[in-house]
Amino acid sequence: MKQSWGEKIFVNAADQSAVTNTTTETVLVSDIPIPADLMEFKQTLLLIARGKISNVVTTPGTVTFRLRWNGVAGNIIAQSAALQLSATAFTNAIWALYAEIQVRAEGASGSVQGLLEVSAGNLSTVGPNYGGSAGATAPAAVTVDLTGSKTLSLTAQFSIANASNSITAIEVVLLSLN
Repeated sequence: MKQSWGEKIFVNAADQSAVTNTTTETVLVSDIPIPADLMEFKQTLLLIARGKISNVVTTPGTVTFRLRWNGVAGNIIAQSAALQLSATAFTNAIWALYAEIQVRAEGASGSVQGLLEVSAGNLSTVGPNYGGSAGATAPAAVTVDLTGSKTLSLTAQFSIANASNSITAIEVVLLSLN
């Protein structure tokens, strides 16, 4: 029987920079370096991120979370739906995101399956919200290059730019599970 263990790949040492007053998809957590050839068949990464989110009153719009392979322009591994923010103004509500990435095939044309779960105190939908490579429906494996050093990027995107719409990652941990 093979023994299982977990290895810490990344832990943030301080709050990440806030994403505020923009509709541009922006890196929420500094690009996390993934060493070359870490990702082997059936290897799983577990990302746990928590922070604070604020929104404007009345017409706050939505927020979308994306997990990308190799930067903000890289492949989408998992993404939430556009999550409706509450019409009640919130300041520093807590949000949490859990994501798992599993290697389905190795190499330069490797593939990974990513799923995530997001919840926040200021969403109009109560309970967790789920996402895969195509959003809240039809999750599928994504082709990515797993041979060289890459980065894992967690991004956020508001639909409405407003100084009151802000999100910050406070605690971020990436684990490699064997």
